Amino acid sequence: MQYTITLADGRKLTGLGKNGDNFVSAEKVDETIFKDNLSTMTVSDGETETVYHNAELIQQQKWADGSWYLAFREQTAQEQAMAALNKAVAENADSMTDLQMALAEVYEMMLGGV
Repeated sequence: MQYTITLADGRKLTGLGKNGDNFVSAEKVDETIFKDNLSTMTVSDGETETVYHNAELIQQQKWADGSWYLAFREQTAQEQAMAALNKAVAENADSMTDLQMALAEVYEMMLGGV
């Protein structure tokens, strides 16, 4: 069975096989296409579609037979919240007050961060 992965921007990876939870490609995939492009990832086998939200590429590994295995996973809600918080802190670091920093630390602790 052949699989197609459609990324958030509409680009497609076609002709993929599957082994367990891994997608198998005959050629190495340029991993830069996944950067900020996995907010939705649709996997189709031609008959059914599965949509993943906020996925990430775990790894791409070359096997002895020359094929490339791609492994993805969905981020948890906690990981998504932490990423959004970290992004907000980074974008506003210059204008952060001590109170805002303290609140950010409290949110991190509540979400299970460091």
